[in-house]
Amino acid sequence: MIKYWRILILAVTVFGAILAIGYGPPRDGVEIVYVSSGSSAAGILSQGMIINSVNAQAVKNIKDWDAVMQDIGNNITVVANGEEYEIEINETLGIDVIEVQRLNLDFGLDLRGGTRITLTPTENATKDMIDEVVATLRTRANIYGLQEIRFFSVRGVDGRYYVQIEAAGVGRDIVDNLLTKQGMFEAKVLKPVNLINGSGTLELGKNIHDIESVGNKTIELDGELIKINDTFTVDDTEFQLMNVTSGQVVMLATVYDGSDIEMVKTDPQSSGIFPRGGVFQFYFVVLVSEEGAQRFADVTTGIPSFVDLNSGERYLDSRILLYLDGQTVSDLQIGANLGGVVYTTPQIQGARSTMEEAIQEKLELQSILRSGALPTTLETSSIQVISPTLGSDFIQSAFLAGLAAAAMVVIISFVKYRRIKVALPLVIMGLSEVIIILGIAATNDTAIWGIVLFINFMIVVTAWWKKAEVDIFAWIGAFLIPLVGMASWTIDLPVIAGMLAAIGMGIDHQIIIADETLSGDSDEEKKSYTMKEKVRRAFFIIFGASATTIAAMIPLMSIGIGLIRGFAITTIIGVLVGILITRPAYARIVELTAKE
Repeated sequence: MIKYWRILILAVTVFGAILAIGYGPPRDGVEIVYVSSGSSAAGILSQGMIINSVNAQAVKNIKDWDAVMQDIGNNITVVANGEEYEIEINETLGIDVIEVQRLNLDFGLDLRGGTRITLTPTENATKDMIDEVVATLRTRANIYGLQEIRFFSVRGVDGRYYVQIEAAGVGRDIVDNLLTKQGMFEAKVLKPVNLINGSGTLELGKNIHDIESVGNKTIELDGELIKINDTFTVDDTEFQLMNVTSGQVVMLATVYDGSDIEMVKTDPQSSGIFPRGGVFQFYFVVLVSEEGAQRFADVTTGIPSFVDLNSGERYLDSRILLYLDGQTVSDLQIGANLGGVVYTTPQIQGARSTMEEAIQEKLELQSILRSGALPTTLETSSIQVISPTLGSDFIQSAFLAGLAAAAMVVIISFVKYRRIKVALPLVIMGLSEVIIILGIAATNDTAIWGIVLFINFMIVVTAWWKKAEVDIFAWIGAFLIPLVGMASWTIDLPVIAGMLAAIGMGIDHQIIIADETLSGDSDEEKKSYTMKEKVRRAFFIIFGASATTIAAMIPLMSIGIGLIRGFAITTIIGVLVGILITRPAYARIVELTAKE
């Protein structure tokens, strides 16, 4: 049996892929794709949850859900993810659902459907402004890692321009915290000025400005009267008067804004999360312009310092406040050694109660700061579920087309070689490649592929121990393909196109193997080749063609946009599955057939 070890590895890999695709508990219900901010279920149910029943009525699919929703009262009981929730309905439940995925495959928007979100600018935006919004949102989505999401500029019947988002599954938190935030960043430093007999001096670098207290809520600065909460500019730095007492004036100076951010660092040395005091604190460093750093140096000049009795560290009698869209995201002390220093790498910090929340907020802030501010603020005006443009009809049509193509391959191959044992494996190998590629793309399959890797290892070791024929490429495939299988990605149209390209190439390669192995030598060559030499000649051609294909796909994978990248990755994986798993197995089958 071990002399057929290549075929055995193929069988184990295919069986593992089948388990990766379909193994798991029964999946009935509907999946929540969006919970509106005004929904009574907000904070109770969330995007991604699976609803199994409503008011003790089983919900197995969308039809069941629609039927239940037609007859609900003011209070409902929902079972989602195995937990029971009591929800009081205002006017509508305010959640959108789609069919649950019953396989361990993450289908894309075209195949599965999703949500369509319309964002309305708060001002009458122009077409150019909306195009800028769309470009910025695409950048944010790419940085954040949102894959199945599309942005469009649309014009309504009222003549206004809107932003339309189509996504396979984007939660309300992503819309509210990432996509609709304008992203106006500001860093402000508290600037205290001590008064003696109602007079003091404002130090900004080398410049000195006189301040006089005029009552409890007004100061006079360089001859100008300024009241509390007024904003004013001194030496190209914007200030806001915060407080006036008999002994001190406190101002808030803007030292950085979004235009000053030149880089948001994400490397492990400049970004991280750690537990502290029952919460998870995150931080990351931003690189700001020399102009902004100079403003920081000017504003922090002359601020007195103190020693923190708890930590023993010395800090300025000030703080730096970081704002995003007017909301404070960080409130940090300033080390005494930074006073008057041109500081280009401020650190943004925050804390959340869980690791997941800290990771999400850090990534949202980094995405917004790296993409820049939107030219206008946005509001969510409508949410609706969109049906798949292809869906089950496409899959069914593709299946029927595949059957027809397989039948033609078998017929033509049988006519050419007159051997069903050569023609039928052509189709079996193509089907195996489809199953393996889908199994690699499947989610939550690490344990399964780990088992496949172990079994393949035992097969290879046994074959080596029994002195079976050495095939270094098949050995590599036995280990590499299960390792690649631990990854996963979304199945969409480009991925399907990549699968078709790889399978078509696989059929060509297998015909080359059959031709080289079964055909006689030409009279001109006058040379007798052994069976092994014929197989090597075939694989020389195959490896050359495969290497060319992979070389052509690598640039698309590394620099292409999302759709092209999916095609390139799938094509490369399909080619690797072919040359390392299915081609060696098919070559062995043809060898055995030729000897009969």
